[in-house]
Amino acid sequence: MSAPARGRHKAGRHAAPKPPRTLPKSVGAVATIASISSAGLTGASTLATSQIVTENPKILADPGTPTVITTSPATRKNAASRATAASRSDNRTTLVEATAINNAADATDPLSDPNAPVDTTPTVTTTERRALQTVAGTTDQLDTVVAQAQQQAADQAAQLVEQQKLAQEIELKAQEDAAAALLAAAQAKLRGVRQVPIEANYNLTARFGQRGSLWSRGWHTGLDFQVPVGTPVYASESGVIISAGWAGAYGYRIEIQHANGYVTAYNHLSKIEQDSGQVVVGQEIAKSGATGHVTGPHLHFEVTKDGVLINPSGWLWGENR
Repeated sequence: MSAPARGRHKAGRHAAPKPPRTLPKSVGAVATIASISSAGLTGASTLATSQIVTENPKILADPGTPTVITTSPATRKNAASRATAASRSDNRTTLVEATAINNAADATDPLSDPNAPVDTTPTVTTTERRALQTVAGTTDQLDTVVAQAQQQAADQAAQLVEQQKLAQEIELKAQEDAAAALLAAAQAKLRGVRQVPIEANYNLTARFGQRGSLWSRGWHTGLDFQVPVGTPVYASESGVIISAGWAGAYGYRIEIQHANGYVTAYNHLSKIEQDSGQVVVGQEIAKSGATGHVTGPHLHFEVTKDGVLINPSGWLWGENR
């Protein structure tokens, strides 16, 4: 009797195929949802993350042990493509457009424009009131919160008005300083420049030192420019008006102080145009006339040096320049 082949029973038992191990449907469904969520989160957040850890007690035998679901390279590539595409947009604002937007905002900013209108009686809008309802529990509390917001807006408007007033004062001071600087520059440029007080169409009817009984001193103290009443009279040199008004026999008179002790006087005027302040050579200061003691309309022009009468002809055209 032959013996059976050794190991046949054991070999046959181990050669039998094992039944496939399957997961419950609920586990497979949750895993599928987790995979989809993993791909979406991966594309929307950090692309370098390839694993997402979930803790779902329905699929874990031990709730303390996480289940690791790994995304495939193809999923990560697709997510990266979506993220790159999402970073691109056709609705981009260029630098020029952004500058224009900022300039438009500055143009309406009350602080940048001291003359921009300010609403000094602001009111809480319906939209703002609805927003305030989120912090108020009752109607009374809402009314209190609205009143506080209203007062705060009014206080801010009052502060803005004060800031605008300050900005206006600063701007006005800057304009005054600029005007003063321009005048000083003009005066410096014109210092020493002289011109005849009457521009044209005049007759010299009397000269300095001329003798005669017509004058109280017995001689003429200046130059007489015969012109019609209302002829413009100009400053002969830049300076400061030191007097302007009625002067008895001289009629209406203007005196201008110049450099180096010189003073010019314009007499028998019909109208004084400039009665104080700085004047520049060639600036109109009056209209000629026939006021005071005269025999006819004319401008009587005098020049003094340190209080002493000198010949206006030499001051205007010759040796006293």
